[in-house]
Amino acid sequence: MTAEHDDNVVPIEDPDDDVEVDLDLDEMDEQLRREALGEATTVRLGGVVVHIIHAGDWSTAAMQAATQGDWDTWAREVIDDKDEFQAWEEADLRNYQIEAVFNECGRQARMSMGKSRRRSGSRRSSRRK
Repeated sequence: MTAEHDDNVVPIEDPDDDVEVDLDLDEMDEQLRREALGEATTVRLGGVVVHIIHAGDWSTAAMQAATQGDWDTWAREVIDDKDEFQAWEEADLRNYQIEAVFNECGRQARMSMGKSRRRSGSRRSSRRK
């Protein structure tokens, strides 16, 4: 653990420092991130290449925005570069274009980005007696 002091990081005594840890996420997070998450999905819009962060790294806000079809909020969450985000906004994409981008992000992340099927009535194979 650390604390800020005069713009320097100063270690704070932690009673758990002497505990043997099986998996140190503090130390391994960046390595695990690189292994678990691939590269950004790239999309060319009006001559500008836009980098969309890997779908496995999307925030809850990004996922909620996508679920609600709030594509501006989704794009703000998944496009880190402000110039690239501006290119996204200026492109004023159609639904079929956004769907293509979204599906490509899912394909690269090996995630299903489609809508779940609605349940329909009971499908009994035999009749009740």
